Amino acid sequence: MPVSQASLRRLDLIQLDYLRHVAREGGVIAAAAALNVAPQTVSGQLRVLEKHLGQTLLKRVGRGVQLTDAGQLVLEYASDMLSRGEDLMRALETPELHKPTRFVVGIGELVPKLVARQLLQPVLRLSPPPQLVCRERADDALLQDLQARRVDAVIVSIAASPESGLESTLLAESAVCAYGVSRLAQRYALGFPASLNGAPLLFPAPGTEARSLVDGWLAARNIAPHVAGEFDNAASREVFGAAGVGLFLAPQLIEADLKTLYGVEKVGVCKDLIARYFLVAPLRTRRSPAEDAIRNAAAKGGVKRRA
Repeated sequence: MPVSQASLRRLDLIQLDYLRHVAREGGVIAAAAALNVAPQTVSGQLRVLEKHLGQTLLKRVGRGVQLTDAGQLVLEYASDMLSRGEDLMRALETPELHKPTRFVVGIGELVPKLVARQLLQPVLRLSPPPQLVCRERADDALLQDLQARRVDAVIVSIAASPESGLESTLLAESAVCAYGVSRLAQRYALGFPASLNGAPLLFPAPGTEARSLVDGWLAARNIAPHVAGEFDNAASREVFGAAGVGLFLAPQLIEADLKTLYGVEKVGVCKDLIARYFLVAPLRTRRSPAEDAIRNAAAKGGVKRRA
């Protein structure tokens, strides 16, 4: 049965945009703040949308809300519709009227902040630059967010599966190295990596993918460092490493930044431990300027590799 014009009139783009913001922000109040409207406006318009579609789109979970299965389906189609509409408006805008857009990017747990900053630099050089919003979660959770269009793109350590309908671009790959303050670097550089046996090492938190990779690499070489600390993120390991608490592992890709910011030295290269970083985004006929900037920078310089 063909879709009638009356049915199409039920699809209000403003209401769909409200749904997208609620999904992104995790609640009506936060979405209303981002939209600069009253929470009652958002909740009221979403009730109208649910009535028109004959579907419940949101369910309350704790103090926030989550999309129902029907809400997820509506959001997937709505995101494509809104993206095309935004593309149209950008194409019609004159330079004088152009306003910065938002680029919501997810950062995976295995992506150090210094790596993320380096890979996102091309976005900040756009004129005008978009409003950059970064969300940090585990890789698999971020890919789910991407499928639900809660983020525009993600930078993660794994490529999306071919059947996911997502496009993966390898941005950089790098050997992983051990770093530390001068006295520790000089002490443990000789005989590396066997010298790590008993050495103070700052580990990722237990149960994380990063910890599994490090534990596996050490176990394969029968190396048992002293656990000098456990941290949820790379930035904390870097800060405590700079204070001399222990050695830490980081991709050689950011070695210059680590030396400049923290004054640490390379102890040695962890052979066969390679970090890879991908940009993953929905397959679109027209990409956002931010996605293009990231991919073009990687293509122009080639995939950044550090042996």
